[in-house]
Amino acid sequence: MPSSSLGFDSLLGSLAECIGPMRDARQPSNATRYSLEDAVLGAFGAFFMQSTSFLEYQRHLQTRHGQDNAQSLFGLTTIPTIEQIRNILDTLPASGLDGVFVSNYQHLEEQGYLRGFEVLDQHLLVALDGTEYYSSHQVSCPCCSVRTSRKGQVTYSHKAILPVIVAPNQSSVISLPPELIHPQDGHDKQDCEQAAAKRWIADHGEIFAHRDVILLGDDLYSRLPMCETVIAQGMSFIFVCLPESHPVLYDWIEFNGAKGNVKTIEKIRTQGKETVRYQYRYLTDVPLGGTVSDLVFNWCEVIVTRQRDGKRLYHNSWITPLDLNTPQQVMAVVEAGRSRWKTENENHNILKTKGYHLEHNFGHGQQHLASFLLTLNLIAFLFHTILGYVDERYQQIRQIRGTRKGFFQDIVALTKYFWFESWTALIEFMLDDTKPAGPIRNTS
Repeated sequence: MPSSSLGFDSLLGSLAECIGPMRDARQPSNATRYSLEDAVLGAFGAFFMQSTSFLEYQRHLQTRHGQDNAQSLFGLTTIPTIEQIRNILDTLPASGLDGVFVSNYQHLEEQGYLRGFEVLDQHLLVALDGTEYYSSHQVSCPCCSVRTSRKGQVTYSHKAILPVIVAPNQSSVISLPPELIHPQDGHDKQDCEQAAAKRWIADHGEIFAHRDVILLGDDLYSRLPMCETVIAQGMSFIFVCLPESHPVLYDWIEFNGAKGNVKTIEKIRTQGKETVRYQYRYLTDVPLGGTVSDLVFNWCEVIVTRQRDGKRLYHNSWITPLDLNTPQQVMAVVEAGRSRWKTENENHNILKTKGYHLEHNFGHGQQHLASFLLTLNLIAFLFHTILGYVDERYQQIRQIRGTRKGFFQDIVALTKYFWFESWTALIEFMLDDTKPAGPIRNTS
């Protein structure tokens, strides 16, 4: 059902609420024509409409005189130029937008939309994974990470952790505040994904004050300091744990396997036309550091093979503090751990290839521009996801149109030739078989 508190106007309002407290670094004489809100919403509109170019998006908005969809759909008062938008946003730390993710997470929670994401006795799975969204051999800023190849070539890049709520039975993900990977004040070493993940856990753990959360991460995360950080924050985890990076731990598992302490479960399942064999192995009270004085966790593994020829289809293993006291619990933990792939397929891949152009250089700047634009892009993705859950009309059009790309191509074409007084008017027009001429007004 459509939700009045999670409709398009409310979503846009949550963005506007975060813009209000932002500090304008411009001199008063330079800040009168274009407000911070105009600059932020102007950039956000390009991402929401999935434009490949700020210039094309701006030309699109300016094809109409007197009334335009930038004002009626996104609430702009005046439309800054591209360079003005970039100059203004370069001064704004991206962390000022964190509240957009938090408030909409809370709305989803309060209205029950996250129940479909619950696993393992009402836990939420939050996948942490880093990705690169900017790279250059020439253009850099003080926030760039720097690496030098063996041949001496220097690469400047921007990376971030993009946390998302995932679930094995959900095809979409819910975006949470990102954590930027960039040089930190007072630190000589390069920033890294593990350090950024610890900051995110410390800064954003309170979002889940009334929720049981399980963090998912790849093999980088299954180290004792990270595990201690998660436990201290009151969270749990299922982290990939590979033999090549944990040789002492796997010596312990091999030793216990020889004594018959490693338990095994086997399941035969039908997947499409194939019969597949799942072999689960698990061991409790495994010392992560390799000695009995270390923190102990539980270890599990799954090997998936095709019955007709024995071909291995999948193999992975994890550590977790979650109980592995029944075969059902072991299989549920493995299924939850395997859902970490959704952060690649349903998050990174969509952001890079399905119209969000994550790796496209919309602007780099000298302070915060690259990270601010990244965050606006993530907010557009979040809003699209939420509308797909709460707005029946949005769902109907997506089903009719099919692809995400086709849906937004239709919106871009319509807003180029018609003026709509609201998002509701636009959506109703797309669902209506009769297409009136002239200004399209909300009939609801």
